[in-house]
Amino acid sequence: MRRASPSVFERIPTAARTWASRLVLLLACASVVATSRNQSEDVASPVHTGTPFQLTTETGRVTRTVVVRASATKKLSDPVEGEVHIKAKAKWTPADPAQTTKPSLVISHLHGETLYEDRRSVLEPDVAVAVESMEFLSEKCSDDQGCEWTLQAVFGIDVQSDADSGTVADPGTVDVEWTAQAFMHVLDESSVPKGFTVSVSEP
Repeated sequence: MRRASPSVFERIPTAARTWASRLVLLLACASVVATSRNQSEDVASPVHTGTPFQLTTETGRVTRTVVVRASATKKLSDPVEGEVHIKAKAKWTPADPAQTTKPSLVISHLHGETLYEDRRSVLEPDVAVAVESMEFLSEKCSDDQGCEWTLQAVFGIDVQSDADSGTVADPGTVDVEWTAQAFMHVLDESSVPKGFTVSVSEP
């Protein structure tokens, strides 16, 4: 049986093939570096503590509007982006101590008329359960866009029907405490601009 002819690559000496492979790798790395954007380190806002509230079957959902602002000593000409973290602690008090079906605290984000669920946690009776949600804030601030983002966090309780009876039990009450904190950076800059600050508030 005749041996197949070596490929063009195989006829290249081993040392040359090694250097050729390295060159391809270096070119690939250079391409990634060339196309990636500089960005400054993240700057965190002070933690904003929202007003506590209570959820019941009657209240359904509670919406909180959060406003994130970024500013610097000089007007920002480069875009800014980042994320905001919503942290909640929920304590469930069952209407019936013998209740076996546990509700969940759900944090969603409202975009236009569409509600996107982000995080949920199953609640335990009389125990503070933590739930954390994150929302990405797309780039703004350049071309006189303004450095302000407004988002709506929606808190709700979800109760599954009883496996035996198929009915939905009264979940009782859920007391919620929550905070918001933003982490923002400037694109196309390797360092944080002078006086760059981030704040979170409610309107």
